[in-house]
Parts: sequence; C-alpha cells; structure tokens
Amino acid sequence: MALRSVNPARPPEGPPPPSRRWQRRLASGLTVLAALLVFAGGYEHYCLYRHGYRFIPKIGPSFLLQFTSSAVLGVALLVLLFPRWSVHVGRWRFAVLQLARLAAIGLNVGTLGALAIAHTKGGLFGFREVGLNPAPQTLLTIIFEWEAASLLAVAMLFAYLAGRKRTAVPVEVPVAEVKHPPRSAA
Repeated sequence: MALRSVNPARPPEGPPPPSRRWQRRLASGLTVLAALLVFAGGYEHYCLYRHGYRFIPKIGPSFLLQFTSSAVLGVALLVLLFPRWSVHVGRWRFAVLQLARLAAIGLNVGTLGALAIAHTKGGLFGFREVGLNPAPQTLLTIIFEWEAASLLAVAMLFAYLAGRKRTAVPVEVPVAEVKHPPRSAA
C-alpha cells in the first residue's frame, strides 16, 4: 500500500491516476502513427528524387534533405518514445520527445509551405508546380504531412496534460467574519 501525502500543498505520490496513463498512452499511439506518416512523406520525396527531381538545381538536393530529415525524425520519434529524457535550460525543463515532436511538426509544415510556394507564379527557386502533378505523389504528400503535423500537435497536448504536476486539492479554510461599524444616518 502506497503512502499518500496529507499535506494539501504537496501532490500525492504514487502512480499517476488512470486518466494520466490514458493520456500518456494516447500520446504514444499518436506519435507512432505520426512517425509512420513522417516516414511515408520522406519516402514520397525520395521516390520523386529518384524519378527525375534530382536533376533540378536546388530542388533535387532539397528533396534528398527532406527524405533524410524525415528518416532521422521518424526514428527519433520512435526511439525517444519510452525513455523519459529531458533537457534543462535555466529553470525550464523540456522533454526530449516533445522537442522531437516539435521538430517533426516544423519539418511537416515547412514541407507544406515549400509545396505551396512551388505552386505560386514565381515558384520555389524558379521551379513551379502546376496542380496536383506529379499525381498522386503531390496529393499523398499533402495528406501525409498534414496528418503527421496534426497528430503530433495532439500528441504534444496529451503528453503535456499527462505530465503536468497535479495541483493541490482545495481546502476550505474558515475565515473570521468581519464586523463593520454601523453607518451614521447623517
């Protein structure tokens, strides 16, 4: 039987309540799904790189960089899922997995931003995409990147909720009644 603190200013010790375990498991599951989507988005870029994009100046190396970044971040999301490492910066503490999730969101949103710029009149580095060509890779990339970023954002929220410190239970403290002097009728 675990001892619990009776001090209301100090949170009780022991295993987290079931709601926190559920939130942590949900965050882990969403992270695994998002890591698979990050891998899929990187693979799409690698396929496009192999089938001709490598000959386009600045765009080819960017596709190879996106593939490599996706592979590194996908592995990081899966490897960092279980150890509870954290980085201390001043008085702030950051979970390394949360930083990996944030980096993957940045990669996904950056990829979508680059794709959006490539569809503008000026294009990206002078390279312009039209419509959803090459099909279906462009549509698949949009779906993979958007879903991965969304799932990682939700996973970050649930991981934050599961990891935050419990607040003290409110205790009612009797307050002495204050008597005011009677008002004069002047």
